[in-house]
Amino acid sequence: MGQTITTTQFYLKGRRQSTLTGYLRHKGKYTEPVQGAVVVNGNEDGLTDGFDMSAKVVVITGANSGIGFDLATYAAGKNAKVYMFCRSEERGEAARKKISQRTGSDKVEVIQCDVSLKKSVQRAVEEFKAKEHRLDALICNAGVLLNERTETPEGWETTFASHLLFGSYMLGSLLMPQVDPDEGRIIFVSSGGMYNTKFPTWTKATSTGDAMSSYSGNMAYSFAKRGQVLLAERWASLNPKGPKVVSCHPGWVDTPAVEEAYGDQKKFLEPMRNPWQGAEGIAWLMATKQSNLESGAFYLDRSPQQKHISGPFFTSGRFTKNTSEEVTEMMANMQAATGV
Repeated sequence: MGQTITTTQFYLKGRRQSTLTGYLRHKGKYTEPVQGAVVVNGNEDGLTDGFDMSAKVVVITGANSGIGFDLATYAAGKNAKVYMFCRSEERGEAARKKISQRTGSDKVEVIQCDVSLKKSVQRAVEEFKAKEHRLDALICNAGVLLNERTETPEGWETTFASHLLFGSYMLGSLLMPQVDPDEGRIIFVSSGGMYNTKFPTWTKATSTGDAMSSYSGNMAYSFAKRGQVLLAERWASLNPKGPKVVSCHPGWVDTPAVEEAYGDQKKFLEPMRNPWQGAEGIAWLMATKQSNLESGAFYLDRSPQQKHISGPFFTSGRFTKNTSEEVTEMMANMQAATGV
């Protein structure tokens, strides 16, 4: 019963907030300027948000397509030094050329990184650290949603490994010392799908043991996305004087990944946002003053959102809430799995 109510309310809430209609309504309430496109001419009144990231260093995972591509393009257009962490070096380089042509920036580099693999994340971090001594924004955006259970060459379920274990926890842990405590931030691109569940047992989250036979791609994705929200909360509480750590939700965005995962079923998410409309609120998290961010919060369209809607009439309820002890266990398991 709890799952049925939660899933129904997630869909109804999404229809109101996560679609293009929701974005346009939220945008009308912004108090800071809104940029009309991912790259604009700064002389055009009413289009630029006015941010300048000239002195900033940014890392974005999954930066060669979809929301990640728009975030990298935005940061390059704001004169930031941008490192694109991409699984395919070839596709990453093709995307980098497009970004440089569109923005005129020569401060965009590709670092090959498969965020589902421990060794790849380790190597990518070492390569980044050899080039830079500080980092202003880490955006953990990469990941997959697979309908069939697959394992990485290292033996981990791919969705969990890419979104949470290595793509967020390990990457964030290794780069945290480089992130500027005064103005830096770590941003986990989560999903409204996290509303469907709490973080389950480690066996279920990793789709191992008995959980292998009941694998659901959508639920594996939701487990990892809830884990990102919990990770942001826990790191925010552990590092109150460190960089801000937030999770966020781009809304329902028409991207190649959504097309691949949902096919014809994506019609139930329409009217969908285009990639920039999904990325715009995340770009604001990346560019705004650190003092404007609420560490540990879950954002949509520049505003912190409630994290649970499993109770009557969209109240929090208990169905999707984890205890502090359960979160501690999740953190301990990730530390043991990654060694960091």
